[in-house]
Amino acid sequence: MVQDNIQPDPEQPGRLQQTGMWTETNCQVIDLPLTKESLVLVLRSALDAEQSPYTHQEIAWWADNFHQAQFDYENPVDETVADVALDLHLQWQMYLDNTYTREELQNLDFSKVRLPAEYFSNWLEQLEA
Repeated sequence: MVQDNIQPDPEQPGRLQQTGMWTETNCQVIDLPLTKESLVLVLRSALDAEQSPYTHQEIAWWADNFHQAQFDYENPVDETVADVALDLHLQWQMYLDNTYTREELQNLDFSKVRLPAEYFSNWLEQLEA
């Protein structure tokens, strides 16, 4: 994924400037059906990062695919479940933007990035409510 960093231009009020770009490295695709049960499985696996077969990057990408699947009218996804998947993907993006500098992101091994465990616990609570 390519991300742009756009901020207000201090030299031209009311205008934006691009401050840099970075590209997220590719990762393996999680080969699970896009179901609530699979989402619960990947969220639980993320809580045990040492034993998980998936990186948090892989989980975030899978969650984005899951969210996009809600727009498949022949095989609709439960809206609440899709919202958790969307939040997971967005939190991944925000975590990267808020934790690393542009220079760090340009050289980062994204497979090593770990979201806070409480994020995954909160998403599991939402799904089990």
